[in-house]
Amino acid sequence: MRLAKLKDIAERVGVSISTVSRAISNDASRPVSEETKQKIREAALELGYKLHEPSRHANENNGTAAKRIACIVPQHLMDDHPYFSTVLAGFHKKMEELGQPPAIVRTCEEVGDAEKIRLMLRETGAEGIVAISWYDEELFELIQQNGVAIMGVSLNDERLTVPVVDCDRILSARAAVRHLIDQGHTRIAYIGGPAYSKQMESEERFVGYKFAMLEANLQLQGEWLMNTGWNVDRSFSKMSELLERLPKAEWPTAVFCASDMLAIPAMRAVVENHGSIPEDIAIVGMDNIDVAQYTTPPLTSVSVPKYEIGRVAAKSIVDYLDGHFPMATKILLPGSLVVRESSHFTRN
Repeated sequence: MRLAKLKDIAERVGVSISTVSRAISNDASRPVSEETKQKIREAALELGYKLHEPSRHANENNGTAAKRIACIVPQHLMDDHPYFSTVLAGFHKKMEELGQPPAIVRTCEEVGDAEKIRLMLRETGAEGIVAISWYDEELFELIQQNGVAIMGVSLNDERLTVPVVDCDRILSARAAVRHLIDQGHTRIAYIGGPAYSKQMESEERFVGYKFAMLEANLQLQGEWLMNTGWNVDRSFSKMSELLERLPKAEWPTAVFCASDMLAIPAMRAVVENHGSIPEDIAIVGMDNIDVAQYTTPPLTSVSVPKYEIGRVAAKSIVDYLDGHFPMATKILLPGSLVVRESSHFTRN
């Protein structure tokens, strides 16, 4: 059975996801009316979303005092994103298991400047911040100056000075490209986006792609390196433009896409330009979102332990606030390649 999510409760009651989040976390800084809160609780119980009533005192099993932790996530990732909704589900579940109150959830747009950050910290009393795919160097420094711990989730940037929980994206991308090389491909394109430094070249999945290509003495062709800014429409348009510009004999024979969300429109571009997958172009994605197995043909992808990333992030921030370990650098979980028909083709 699919886990109930905040979005499911919001749709049942007819309110926003942020309202549901505030209601179940008893967010005193932005309270929800008792009538709406009761409707949300009833809907949550009907949908099988377990509401947790945390103790104000130490948890008897692990000696952990209740912590006020806030999750900050970009608005567009709140809308049942196939990757980040699973990360959040794992995070919330682990917080419950640890006897912790539900995390306060804010979008990065709601706390997008110094004044808003200070107000949020003051109103919520947050002791820790979990930044999910959100990075702002100046605001991170401000948060730390206020004595609040930060844990990053799915962040990748060489400038980061906060602990991060993520998949090992360099090794995962390298394994994906090596799979294509093992299938006989030497002309391998890349579709991705930038790191928080605004440069695609420093993004970890591109680093893994480049590592595998150079390791096999293969050339990186500039026009085959497509920076979409993580926009799915640009993935389709850039792939289409490349294929339309080149005669079919000069197409790349394979593409590694830094996410499944970018791979799916790239697949559409190949088909609309009268190409076959994988006979003309093999495609590999990353994240192994649920829909990857249902594309035509099914998409080869790196399976990222999304739910476990959320669980590890919750345990890590609580342990850190309890003083159980010093500030870490990175906790990287391994990915695994799931081979499907979009890449499984041996060339002569």
